[in-house]
Amino acid sequence: MVLILSAPDDLSTNDVIDWLRYYDIPFLRISVNDIITYKSVTIGNSQFNIEFSINEKSYNLHDFTAFWYRRSHYSIFIGKIIENNILDRQINRHLQVETNEIHKLFTNYIRKKSINNHHDLTINKLDVLKLATTFGLNIPDTLIATKKTAVSHFMRKHSKIITKNFSQGIFIHNKNESFNSTTNIVTKKIFNLLPKDFFPSLFQEHICKLFELRIFYLMGTFYSSAIFSQNDPKTSVDFRNYNKEKPNRTPPFKLPRSVEIKLVKLMKALKLNSGSIDMLVSVNSEYVFLEVNPIGQFGQVSKPCNYYLEKQIAKELNKISKYGTSSN
Repeated sequence: MVLILSAPDDLSTNDVIDWLRYYDIPFLRISVNDIITYKSVTIGNSQFNIEFSINEKSYNLHDFTAFWYRRSHYSIFIGKIIENNILDRQINRHLQVETNEIHKLFTNYIRKKSINNHHDLTINKLDVLKLATTFGLNIPDTLIATKKTAVSHFMRKHSKIITKNFSQGIFIHNKNESFNSTTNIVTKKIFNLLPKDFFPSLFQEHICKLFELRIFYLMGTFYSSAIFSQNDPKTSVDFRNYNKEKPNRTPPFKLPRSVEIKLVKLMKALKLNSGSIDMLVSVNSEYVFLEVNPIGQFGQVSKPCNYYLEKQIAKELNKISKYGTSSN
């Protein structure tokens, strides 16, 4: 059986599940709304098992032959006592730590049989940029600054610069409106509004591009799409400013083998067997690496390019179920 941890409203998971059903592969989908209760752990010279329940239905570790971490988080039941004093709080903290150790054992085991895992969310974008250069990938000149003077020097070095988040980004909901972080040009107006000192912020040289690349990596194979975003003022800086009336062209694209080799080395170093990679091709025909999103959306690559990635993920989960391990 395949265990899937995914947000309840993730449509890509639904598409993969359709293929699991087509191939008659049993699965269980859970999310943060489902409660896991650990019952027992058996460790011996010739045996190892973890028994647990999900929403009060019993399972053991060996019931699941493959795992897919899509999104969401585990919800673990911790048998706390009623707190009446400081000693009770200390005991509850101890019970939580003990339970967490069992959960670590569980997650460390399933990593060997999983496409992605929840640890992938902790990768550091800045660390990835630095690591990418060690494998020969080109990256934009990057600055994280807290002072306006530093940004001024950076702007003199580059004719145009952009700013964007260096974490996983933010989505803010306010009544009937929602806001998300995107990439923006630092105009003179924006620069003039900067205070003398500010929170650490990322700035990069703006690279004139021929087109962008969204690349989905799965178990050593690349599925790439070119995104002709530069011809539309709305998407020229960040294609995520989607023009729904006149969408960008997104045809399939074959990466040069030399770029694939570098990306494989990077993904192996990051211990990622799946993820979405953003790159661009400059007007000088240079391939420039931007970032990796381990749990990125893949529908915008799959459907326009007829890659049927949902089918490929289902087939990979079936392989893991049969052969017992994932690889990267």
